[in-house]
Amino acid sequence: MSGRFEGQVIVVTGGARGIGEAIVRRAVAEGARAVVADLGDPETPVERTRYVHCDVADRAAVEALFASIDAEEGGVDVLVNNAGIQRVGLTETFDPAVWESVIQTHLMGTYHCSAMAIRSMRSRGGGAIVQIASVAGLIALPGRGPYSAAKAALMSLSRVMAVEVAELGIRVNAVAPGSTRTALVEQGLRDGSIRLEAILSEIPMGRMATPEEIAGTVLFLASDDASYITGQTVVVDGGWSILGLHDRPDWLSSTPAGPGSDG
Repeated sequence: MSGRFEGQVIVVTGGARGIGEAIVRRAVAEGARAVVADLGDPETPVERTRYVHCDVADRAAVEALFASIDAEEGGVDVLVNNAGIQRVGLTETFDPAVWESVIQTHLMGTYHCSAMAIRSMRSRGGGAIVQIASVAGLIALPGRGPYSAAKAALMSLSRVMAVEVAELGIRVNAVAPGSTRTALVEQGLRDGSIRLEAILSEIPMGRMATPEEIAGTVLFLASDDASYITGQTVVVDGGWSILGLHDRPDWLSSTPAGPGSDG
């Protein structure tokens, strides 16, 4: 690895599993020290990583988290707001408390952590914040009302924050993953709650992303390689969100020769 994060401190919320864990492993391999804020424990802890039980929707808990980071790690260079939960239901029947819990975790959690990180980064002369948004914030997924609303809000919040903190040397961007083969998705594929064929038929590249592919994009945006990029959302979805014609006739496929081709 290139050591792009040598000597830096990266904070990853929800980093004990899935995409968050992949981000932590990659950042540490490139020289970072990591702090993971999560309500769960990792199956296999990553070296040079401190794990803290923290509910990001709880402002007092987040303030305590960042106070401990300032004391133990000396501050924050990179924050990845990855913590989130998913609940599914139709708008007319959704339990209001459940709806609110999704918004609180994704949107309020990002707000709390970002506010604390900016204070730390200000004293260090700069930094980078990356929000984990979702393609669900760009296209309509029935039953995912609060999740989709929160993810769309994160993209907008990233733009506002980017303008607010640019003069401080802090960059703010977002990554919007599509379908990704995390442990939770693998479980759904095994128990039949997720139909692989239906998902793949919507993705032009014909496969899901790996957590490592999402991590690579996140850490690009967090690194000096993206030093002039701020306020942007990078979609990493294999073409899912741009697919307009879902059922193409064979002659419009790139595989067989058809009308207008040279074959």
